[in-house]
Amino acid sequence: MTAPTSPPPSRRAAALRAGGVIGLAVLVLGLATLGACGWNRGAPSPEPGPPEQPKDPVVGGLPLFHGWPKDAKPAAVVVLSGQTFGYVQPCGCSRPQMGGLERRAVFVKSLRDKGWPVVGADLGDVYPPKSAVEEQGKLKYRLAMDALREMGYVAVGVGKAEFPVPGGIDQVLGEYALQKEQPPFLLAGNLLGVAGGQPQAREDRFPKPPGAARPMVGLAEVADAGGTPVGVVGVIGKSTTEDIKKVDPSVTFDDNREVLKKAVAALDAHPKKPRLNVLLFQGTADEAKKVAADWPQFAVVLCQAEDPEPPQFPQAVDGPGGRKTLVVQVGHKGRYVGVVGAFAKPDGGFDLRYQLVPLGEEYVTAGPEEAARKANPVLPLFDAYAAAVRDRNFLGKVVKEPHPSQLQEDKLNISYVGSERCQGCHAGEHARWKGTAHSHALDALEKVAKRPTLRNFDGECVRCHVVGLNYRTGYEDQKTTPHLAHVGCESCHGPGSGHAADPRAANLLALQSPWKAKPGDRLPPVGKMKEIAALPAFERGRVALKPEEQRVINAVSAMCARCHDAENDPHFDIFTYWPKVDHAVPKK
Repeated sequence: MTAPTSPPPSRRAAALRAGGVIGLAVLVLGLATLGACGWNRGAPSPEPGPPEQPKDPVVGGLPLFHGWPKDAKPAAVVVLSGQTFGYVQPCGCSRPQMGGLERRAVFVKSLRDKGWPVVGADLGDVYPPKSAVEEQGKLKYRLAMDALREMGYVAVGVGKAEFPVPGGIDQVLGEYALQKEQPPFLLAGNLLGVAGGQPQAREDRFPKPPGAARPMVGLAEVADAGGTPVGVVGVIGKSTTEDIKKVDPSVTFDDNREVLKKAVAALDAHPKKPRLNVLLFQGTADEAKKVAADWPQFAVVLCQAEDPEPPQFPQAVDGPGGRKTLVVQVGHKGRYVGVVGAFAKPDGGFDLRYQLVPLGEEYVTAGPEEAARKANPVLPLFDAYAAAVRDRNFLGKVVKEPHPSQLQEDKLNISYVGSERCQGCHAGEHARWKGTAHSHALDALEKVAKRPTLRNFDGECVRCHVVGLNYRTGYEDQKTTPHLAHVGCESCHGPGSGHAADPRAANLLALQSPWKAKPGDRLPPVGKMKEIAALPAFERGRVALKPEEQRVINAVSAMCARCHDAENDPHFDIFTYWPKVDHAVPKK
C-alpha cells in the first residue's frame, strides 16, 4: 500500500495570517488577480485559467501514483471526497487556490483517460452551513449533486450539515433525491424517523418517490467499475447522531451493529456480488477504526476528517486472515480527494493502493471559455446556477442588519452616503483611494469573473466588493445604489451620514474609526511597515512596536478578516500591502 501526498501548508504560516496580517487593503492586487469572495467561502469564483506552464502534481516530493504497479491497470478505482460544506469552487483574491468541482471533474476525467474504471463516493456534508440567502444554499446543494452525477459518483452519505436547514432534512431531499431517481444516491442506513414519539422505519420516513425503486435515503448501492462490482454502504456514527438529534427532533437512529449486519447481508445477496466494499462512515476516525476492526467486509472506510488538512496516509486496520481495511480522511472543503486503486490478486482479492490528491491549478479546464464548457460538463452547471441566482434576485433578498454605528446612535438614523460625499472634506484621502483597486472592486465581479460570470448578482461575492451590502441603507444593486458600488470609505469607516452632517461631533467622529481604543491610536508609520515587510516572518518580532500600534494592527486585521482571511487571500500581509493603500494625508 502506497500513499504519497504533499505536506500540508505551514500551520505556523496560517496562524500568522489569521492572527494579524490581514489589513485594511482589501483589494490591492489589481484586477488581474481579484477574485469573488464567498459569503461562506463557497461561492463560485472567477477562475483565472490554468497556469501558463502547468506542472504535473508532486505530492510529498513524488509524482502522483508513485509506487502503483506500472505493468497493470487497476481493476477498480474509487474516488473519495466529503465534507465539502458548500465549497463548490475556490474563492479568493490571490493564487494559487485549491479545490472546486470543476477541478475535481478534470481530475476524474484524467483517470478515465488512462483507461482506469472509476466510480466516486462522497462522505456527505455537501450542504453549505451558511448562505447569504437560504434559497441559495438549496440551489448550491443541487448544483453540487448534479456535478457529482456528471463525474460518475454512485453514492453520497448524509452528514450533519444536511440537517440544520429550515424545513430540516426534507428540504434537502426535495432538492435532489425527490426530483428523480438517479445517482448519486443518498445513503444513511441507520437514519430513522420519529412518529408519535416512536422510531419510524427509514423506508417509511423517507419513502420511495413516485415511480422509484429506492427510498430517498438508502442503505447500500452497488456500482460497476469496469466489470468490478463495488459495494457502497453509508451509516452515521454515534458522535454525529447526537449532534443531529439536537437540531432535528424529527429523526433518530438505529443501532449500527444491526444496520451493518443487514448491509453486509444485502451486499452478499446482490446479483452483482460486489468484491470491493466501501463504507461511508459519518463519524470520527476513532469510531471508524473500531467499525473497521469489527467489519472487515469493508476494504475502505471513509470517515470525517479531524483536521481541514487531511493526513497523507490512510490508517490500516488489521482484520482476520491478514486482511486490512483502509481508514481514509480527505479533509474539508473539497480541496483534496482520495483515490483507492484495487489491483487484482491471483487469489481473487485486491492489492489496495492509496493516493491523496490536492486539487490545484493543474486541474483547471484548459482552453478558451467556449471550448472549456464543452469539455467539462460541470461548467454549464455553474452557468445555470449563476443565472438562477441573478434571475431569482437573491442579491435583493440578502438580510440587512443594523451596522454597529447605527445601533449605537439609533436615534440619528445614520446611513451610508458614498465615497464621493467624503471628497469635499477629505480630497487628498479620496484622491489616494481612487488610485487603488478598492475604487473599482466591483469590476472584478462584473468584468473579470469567469466560470461562471454574473458574480455581480451574487450576494455571497458582492458583499466584499461593495459598501455595506449586509447593513441597513447599504448597497442594493447597481441601479438603486450606484454610489455604494466598489470598496469605498464606508466599507471600513462605517456609514457616514452623521459625521458628514456634523463633522465636529466627537461621538460621531469616533464611530468613523472603530479600530481606535483611544483618540491617538494609529497604525505604525509607513516606513516602519515597510521595514517589517522586508523581514522574514520569524525576524519581524525584532522590530519594536508600541502597544497601541500592535493593538490597532490587531483591530484592523480582525475587521478586514471578514473578507480577507487566510483562506481567501493566503498571501496577504498587512505590512507589505498597507504602504500601497495608505491614504493618510499630512495636515497643513
